[in-house]
Amino acid sequence: MPAKYLTDWEHSIKNKIERNKECPSFPHAEDYGITDKEAEDYIYDKQRILDRAEERQKKFVVPGIILVMPVIILSGFGNSTTILFIGVALGIVFTMLYFVIMNALDKSQLKKLHDEKIERYINAVERFSE
Repeated sequence: MPAKYLTDWEHSIKNKIERNKECPSFPHAEDYGITDKEAEDYIYDKQRILDRAEERQKKFVVPGIILVMPVIILSGFGNSTTILFIGVALGIVFTMLYFVIMNALDKSQLKKLHDEKIERYINAVERFSE
């Protein structure tokens, strides 16, 4: 998903609901068996998970530390080029593993959060033309 979509998604949905809630043809949460509060909380929670993924793509503090730590630790065992390359290789592997694990956690949380009734409501809101 593009970063702009991730950043603006929650506000665009909430603003669209707020602008059109009085329109009779606009989808209403009650028509989907949910409350406005449930939809609002769901949208907020989903945006929070999407924001975490976006933040990891922008900020490389944790991956940078993970990348450098094996080099620092292995430098205690000597100063050869081989040890340096082993440390860099381990750092790259651990950093890749970090991203895989964090993406899997995000997907797991999105899957756990998923509510079909609320998703249908959000899709209807997104498809509504003003």
